[in-house]
Amino acid sequence: MRRTLSLMCIVLLVSGISIRAEDVTTFHAYVDSDLCARLMLGPITQSRVECSQKTYKDGSNAVLVRLTDNTVFSVNKEKLLKERVGQLATVTGQAKVKSGTMKLESVMPEVESNIPQGDPARRLLDVRTYKTTASAQIHEKVRHELAMIPYITEFDFISFTLVDDTVILTGWTVRATNRGDAAYRAKSVPGVRAVINNIEELPLGSSDMAIRADVRTRLQRVLSTYFWSNGSDIKIIVRNGNIILLGNVRTQQDSDAASIQAKSVPLSFHVFNLLRVAPDAPKKDKG
Repeated sequence: MRRTLSLMCIVLLVSGISIRAEDVTTFHAYVDSDLCARLMLGPITQSRVECSQKTYKDGSNAVLVRLTDNTVFSVNKEKLLKERVGQLATVTGQAKVKSGTMKLESVMPEVESNIPQGDPARRLLDVRTYKTTASAQIHEKVRHELAMIPYITEFDFISFTLVDDTVILTGWTVRATNRGDAAYRAKSVPGVRAVINNIEELPLGSSDMAIRADVRTRLQRVLSTYFWSNGSDIKIIVRNGNIILLGNVRTQQDSDAASIQAKSVPLSFHVFNLLRVAPDAPKKDKG
């Protein structure tokens, strides 16, 4: 009896070690800010490094971008990343691709020259190798499918890039169903082989919800032409008290007004105004 119990314990122990070993992974990564990781898909350029460092300093969370496929991971021990934002690192931990999260065990500094030529991890390190050969038809079909997601509001932002036959989804949503729906729709497009889903499900805490509603009310009051009954030209992303404004406005004055209104919202921490000024195209004379 004792021998049987001992053998069972050994089997369970070995099995447990095996399972843990399968969960732990090590990979080359770029330490980014959450904001830049989801808006600057593509190679690690100097402008991206500057974006990472500035937005992290302003309050955006530090995240990891896996160099082989551009997957973004939020981490449990952000303090391990704070000295390495805008740099390369070799990281080890339990990564969950489905949720885009990682339990960090170690973060080691990495030098680009140490990554062998031909290694897939070099894909994001050279702008010349990061290019798409996919057809415009596939791109348009993916764009159409994402535009058909039924429950997108001004509090969601979903975008994508197409690299060869891989769709990289990005953005933020307050609905978990939107994240899964976007991946399903992108994967259903003929010619798409794989989907990297970097859409983050936003926290629905009462504070963030109150900030979302307050920002919309204030912006609608002074910039009513950008809002309608069930949507807006301006996207209002709120993550842990930080406000991100996305979309297009017609003048710099409108962009400045949006900043002023968002900054006046109680309980918010920082406003990232990423609104693009895009004047209306002049109307052509008939005749």
